[in-house]
Amino acid sequence: MTREFHDGVLRRPVPLPRAFKDRLREVPLAERSWTRYRRAQLHREYEQRREYYHEQAQQRCLVYREAEMARQALARLAARGYSPRVAPPGEVHTFACVPQYGWHHHLLPDLRELGPVTLFDYTALGYRYHEFTSGTRAAHERRNTMFAALEAAVRRAHAQRPIDWVFCYGGGQDTSPVLIRRLTEELGMPAVNMSLDDKQGWAGRRVGAWRSGARDLTSAFDLFITSARVACEWHMVEGGRPVYLPEGFDANAFRPGDAEPDIDVSFVGAAYGFRRDVAAYLARHGVPVRTFGAGWRGGGWAPDLAALFNRTRINLGMGGIEYSEALTNLKGRDFEVPGTGGGAYLTSYNPDLALHFEVGAEVLCYRNRDELLELIRYYLARPDEAAAIARRGRERCLREHRWLHRYQRVLGMLGVLQASPRLVGEAAEVAP
Repeated sequence: MTREFHDGVLRRPVPLPRAFKDRLREVPLAERSWTRYRRAQLHREYEQRREYYHEQAQQRCLVYREAEMARQALARLAARGYSPRVAPPGEVHTFACVPQYGWHHHLLPDLRELGPVTLFDYTALGYRYHEFTSGTRAAHERRNTMFAALEAAVRRAHAQRPIDWVFCYGGGQDTSPVLIRRLTEELGMPAVNMSLDDKQGWAGRRVGAWRSGARDLTSAFDLFITSARVACEWHMVEGGRPVYLPEGFDANAFRPGDAEPDIDVSFVGAAYGFRRDVAAYLARHGVPVRTFGAGWRGGGWAPDLAALFNRTRINLGMGGIEYSEALTNLKGRDFEVPGTGGGAYLTSYNPDLALHFEVGAEVLCYRNRDELLELIRYYLARPDEAAAIARRGRERCLREHRWLHRYQRVLGMLGVLQASPRLVGEAAEVAP
């Protein structure tokens, strides 16, 4: 293990100023050099983290099994004298700590299908995500004020109607492990957090007494949802009880439309890292890609993603992490696009994604740019086959990949909902 890496945290060099990096990227040669540098740095960091935690897990005989995580979570609840109330469907009271910016509103409809939801949205109180990540004294004070409001909201909601579970989506800038421990010890109810970027944001930057990533938060929660199987070892080494679950999709928002497809290939996402090169490669080979997102020339953002997915014959995904095409992570688009049921979804091959779809029948995957080009040409010439893949992808998503299915799985593990053998036992033997 290198001297740079200790206790799961990489000692990174001082970063370049953002304005300087932005100017460098305007020069093609500098942009390519910067991309190569960041890709090598990313791979080195990831490999060091993965090997460190694997070694620690082996020494402690830690192997991720979902059933064991459920047993440990229930033992924690029992140790603090709490017995979950088995609520019928439609009667689960959720306290949701989910700030409403970006796509986060898609988490709420299926929570409300479970029962009443008390939402704590700090943006509605005038707070903003970016002010909590600056690391300044003013940001620290503002965050503590927000945490005080969060604590008051939990206690007030629990007094009015007992909370069945606390569900948080966020990092250390949004959540206080100290507060979570105090509330669960005093009030008893289970608390669950969700992290969808553990591969690249595991530790994160320091935002006070803890960091913004999952590393410093995981032990405070009874269960911690991660969308990266490999990160389950990381959570367990840090004292957490992970649950491997992929992203879900909001079936209320992502569904088929009536418009006929008029776009051959589209991509939604910011232009950074290798993404520009992929689009340029396809254009050189006669496949122009309609791009939507920050950084694309003339791209802008698509106001209605579901409508765009339905208008597109082949919806392109790029599953790589930051500057690397080789390191892949599950994405929200992996479930939103197939869930919409419009155009076929074509994305990077990821062994985690292959657990949840039949590749070639419900989604399409490529391992390199040649395969990407060839698959696009094949299915553009056979639109009926592409449409059939899209239809089967939506059927799978409706059966298994709504956010509702993720919540049901966790609540079954906690004893709040009656556990379904299919939902809870499905991945009990999956090890990273």
